[in-house]
Amino acid sequence: MNIDHLKTFHKIAETGNFTQAARDLFLTQPAVSMQVQSLENSLGVPLFDRSRRKVNLTSEGRVLYEYTQRIFSLVNQMQDEFQSLSQLDTGRLVLGASAIMSAYYLPGYMVLFHQRHPGVTLDLAVHNSHVIAEKVYRGELEIGFCGSSSSHPNLRAHFLHREPLIVVAGRKSALAQKDGPVCADDLLAHPFILREQGTRVTNKVQEWFKTHAGRPERPSFMTVDNMEVAKQLVINGLGVTALPRYAAALELAAGQLTQLRLESFDLHVNYSLVYMEGQRLSRTVTHFLALLFELGVPLPEEILSRLP
Repeated sequence: MNIDHLKTFHKIAETGNFTQAARDLFLTQPAVSMQVQSLENSLGVPLFDRSRRKVNLTSEGRVLYEYTQRIFSLVNQMQDEFQSLSQLDTGRLVLGASAIMSAYYLPGYMVLFHQRHPGVTLDLAVHNSHVIAEKVYRGELEIGFCGSSSSHPNLRAHFLHREPLIVVAGRKSALAQKDGPVCADDLLAHPFILREQGTRVTNKVQEWFKTHAGRPERPSFMTVDNMEVAKQLVINGLGVTALPRYAAALELAAGQLTQLRLESFDLHVNYSLVYMEGQRLSRTVTHFLALLFELGVPLPEEILSRLP
């Protein structure tokens, strides 16, 4: 069954006139007649009663017309939907990010994107960096914003931002009142609150203690699975924590936290855009990346070549 023949039938049923249908479809009247005849032959039934001056549908024709009304209504809906998608009047933007990137790097960009495309639904998946990289590799996410990625083949990590790590204490902590620099041994008497094992900050801090602590005792580490929880514990007087500087900017400005002057503490974390080489990106993702580039975020040439 030919869709063009159905379209011709549908137009005749609407207009009740072969000549008008031919005119609307930019066809000749013989071509219209031949298409209808071909459709009738394929169905094995007459579709129009041609015995009268005005063309009328047969009972079989009325059944087919009910179907073509539904068919072409769906076609119109589909065209409207894809027109909306192409203009980003609708759609879904799915991003993956580590906890730090999701809380302190992406929100401003996501707000601007929503202001430009309010009909697009925003979804943000938050996981540890290695989980984000794995999800991008498996195709569960198109792009991710995270730290060091795994060494999967074809998985690319493009450097975006470097942030220094700082160690902070509550404003009433004895460490915050100390004159001069704080050394690793000074921290041994205080619980050191860190994210769970396996995160980059935790690994860096543990290695730093191994290198710089002069006393043999092991630091008292307390682990939590949320950076905000770590900050609140420290603000309320429990120990110290290490975190990227911009994760503590508001609390430092408000005087809730104090940055400690640590000797030889020169640690940082790098954040990257993670994607699969050669992967086709959705329109929502390419428009989001175009917004980042417009706002000065450096992007790799491979990504730039795909942007609208």
